[in-house]
Amino acid sequence: MGKRFLFLLLICFGSQSYAQITTKGAVDLSGVFSSDAAIPFWMHANSNYRFGSFSNVAPMVEGSLRWPTGQNAAFTIGASAYYRDDVPDEFQARELYVDFSNQWLHIVLGSQAPSLPYDGLTTSRKNFLWSGNARPLPGLLLEAKEPLKITNGFAIDWGIGHYQLGDDRYVADALIHYKRIALIFRVAERHKIKGQLQHMAQWGGTSPQFGALPSDFEAFIDVFFASRGADETIPGEAVNALGNHLGTFLFDYTYTAERSIWNFYHEHPFEDGSGFRWANFPDGVWGLAYQPLQLPWLDTIVYEYVDTSDQSGNDSGAGFDGYFGNSIYRSGWTHEGQIIGFPFIGFDRSVVLNEDTSPIVNNRVRVHHLGVSGALGPIRWKFKTSYNINLGTYRQPFVPTQKNLYNYAEGAWDSGSFGIFRVGVGADLRNSGDEVIGVLGGYRYSF
Repeated sequence: MGKRFLFLLLICFGSQSYAQITTKGAVDLSGVFSSDAAIPFWMHANSNYRFGSFSNVAPMVEGSLRWPTGQNAAFTIGASAYYRDDVPDEFQARELYVDFSNQWLHIVLGSQAPSLPYDGLTTSRKNFLWSGNARPLPGLLLEAKEPLKITNGFAIDWGIGHYQLGDDRYVADALIHYKRIALIFRVAERHKIKGQLQHMAQWGGTSPQFGALPSDFEAFIDVFFASRGADETIPGEAVNALGNHLGTFLFDYTYTAERSIWNFYHEHPFEDGSGFRWANFPDGVWGLAYQPLQLPWLDTIVYEYVDTSDQSGNDSGAGFDGYFGNSIYRSGWTHEGQIIGFPFIGFDRSVVLNEDTSPIVNNRVRVHHLGVSGALGPIRWKFKTSYNINLGTYRQPFVPTQKNLYNYAEGAWDSGSFGIFRVGVGADLRNSGDEVIGVLGGYRYSF
């Protein structure tokens, strides 16, 4: 099917001049030496599974082919593959996609890595549910290329997608529904306010406990509107919404001054009605980003405080939001054993899944996080540090509480025609285990 699709694309656009086609490629070699079997947290977290938590080498190759099809419109075919040691599937495709965009529409078919705001300095890419911690998911995404301008001071952003979870998991072949809608207001020239609702849901698939779960068009409508399911034999499906629903509210305010840009944002997560009603407040990501416009050595400073410890309380009637876990989709909000969203949520691969167990062993966390980046001539640098408190879960709290300090510093020298050389140092300090110190070396050559 994939080969026929690409062949038809080539036929349709074969009349375009080959001089318009541009190709890009890169070879990226990275390796880590660590004082422990594990490597420092910020060397593997939010890397699209570039490194596993115990990996030491991760070479990668990537390439893309782009050709325009008209004014401000173009097709792109992209692919990348990597090898990582000490993961279940050591050699995998990272990306494989066909991308189309014009002035108002962006379509992606396949798996494509998400963009990284603020050069990856944040804890979750300003997306609590989809931080880039796991390998990119295969699917189909339709979204606005740019926010649709309604008036001079008002625009709408939107997106809708469908994805497939084909990994080895408790509910096999589960699906993911995705959509977002955002309202953007520009109040005077220097003030911009964005309010966004994001909704995702796991649905369909085959459960070892309940058999084939609803996946027809009627079920999709129930999932789309978060309606109750019709199958009363599945606990929760006929009482709550069909599928495992997750969502976030995002409030984002940007102030552009003469010499700097300030961005304040709060992302509020929910997984049921109580969270949707903000009963779990103040859970979520509270962030502030500062970007000076006249300091060549400093690009961005980001501070975030993240709290997931409330969860609407521990009352089984309205609480126990239990972020990223679910009683039916027991593998949780994961792909190939990697948390899809906020990477500080704890996942235990060794848990044998059955009707009573969950691999989500820590979802009540508090994090203070600082990220800074800049440049000194041809050398780009970044620094991240996170003070993390792990409380476990309401049902199985950690005693004593785990406290961690994750640090990472990196410098990258662009030598021009000889490629980019990168060196990073990470240090994890923990009250419940030995410290972990690692050194990363990398080289990237683009052609």
